[in-house]
Amino acid sequence: MPLNVIVVGAGLGGLGAAIALSRQGHNITVFEKSGFLNEVGAAIHVPPNATRILKQWGCNLDSLDPVHCEKMQIWDASGKIPCTTIITDDHRKNLNVYDEWVLTHRVDLHNALRSIAAKDIDGRKIDVRLSSPVISVVSRVRSIFSGTVTDQVGSKDAEKGEVMLGDGSKYVGDLVVGADGVHRQSHSVRAIMGENRAIINTGQSCFRFLIPVEKMRDNPLTQSLLERIGLNGVHVFTTLDRRLIVYPCRDKRLLNCAGIYPPSSAEEIGGDASWHNAGSVSQLVNTFRGFGEDLLEMCGMAEDVKLWSLASRDPAPTFVKGKLALIGDAAHPMLPHQGQGAAQAFEDAAALAGVLTTNITPEQLSHRLDMYNKIRYSHAVTVMMMSRTNDERRAEMLHELHRYVPSAELPKDMFAFAWISDPVREAAQLVASES
Repeated sequence: MPLNVIVVGAGLGGLGAAIALSRQGHNITVFEKSGFLNEVGAAIHVPPNATRILKQWGCNLDSLDPVHCEKMQIWDASGKIPCTTIITDDHRKNLNVYDEWVLTHRVDLHNALRSIAAKDIDGRKIDVRLSSPVISVVSRVRSIFSGTVTDQVGSKDAEKGEVMLGDGSKYVGDLVVGADGVHRQSHSVRAIMGENRAIINTGQSCFRFLIPVEKMRDNPLTQSLLERIGLNGVHVFTTLDRRLIVYPCRDKRLLNCAGIYPPSSAEEIGGDASWHNAGSVSQLVNTFRGFGEDLLEMCGMAEDVKLWSLASRDPAPTFVKGKLALIGDAAHPMLPHQGQGAAQAFEDAAALAGVLTTNITPEQLSHRLDMYNKIRYSHAVTVMMMSRTNDERRAEMLHELHRYVPSAELPKDMFAFAWISDPVREAAQLVASES
């Protein structure tokens, strides 16, 4: 029978969960604090384990205005000769994976999901309520699906599937999906943990900026850089302690750039994981002095510079409690080093929908949520820990990973570990094994 599901947050993960669960026949209401009047962000990797799921949800990848990623090259700071070249097709053939790896703007990906979520599915529509912040889990509720008001006796916890909005209205569902992100005030995480999770400083900051490709072509130095690297892949220029990552999006019209570095003072480190903080071009150029002349010229062209403190949180010890399931950054905050943040949120959504089959009863919910946790916890937390540093230093994270997944092993190849993941198949097999 259909479940009545409340999704907290309409970001990439929240919309993905809404779409996946609606396709299973469930009734979905999404509460989102933003009005999405002025969406922000930069470009994003959508690797094969993500495009596989997006296509299953009915997403036409062409709607993302994508660039198909044909290679990844690692360069030294001079950017003259690549140290390592990874050819996408070779990796896909070796792994027997043929789904696309695309580069897109985050806003374009989000808009594509919003468009899918707005469509009727078998006469049902996902109810997305913007400017509706969820502020807590509560006791006295109004059923969003029946309009009735009932008194609930007991503590304010995750066991009842209840939420309170900022205007004081209270709602209940059979299931609450927490997709309210990395920030310390995630009410979904607090409902599981009983407290706000502390932000962890990783000692890294990141400049994010965009440059129109035409602007690069109008300058001889940066035009030469474009000719050398091309507009069909990801390029990483690196020293021992800092990296410039460059790749195109929006059908090769925009160049997305990220500069990761260790801040020189406590004032620069910051205390949250926001990517909306303003940075300056002069600070950016000064941070990457010593890189090639053409790369510094590129940095000098940066538009809309943002400075992002790469802060994080530890994962919750479980992704489920009572009638609450966490997905995406609420469950396992991702840093950008593996380019897997959105992909892992989509995998969560697909796995959750996979175990919550159309014919599920409310009595089966607890066991099926345990299945979801079994499918996702070890895998997602492993990717999360590997995403806290660059690929060459992943082994340093193994001790931390063992705090949460004692049996975890260091992935030999993150492409293989991530790209072959298929939570939809895993969920189907697990459900079938118990039927």
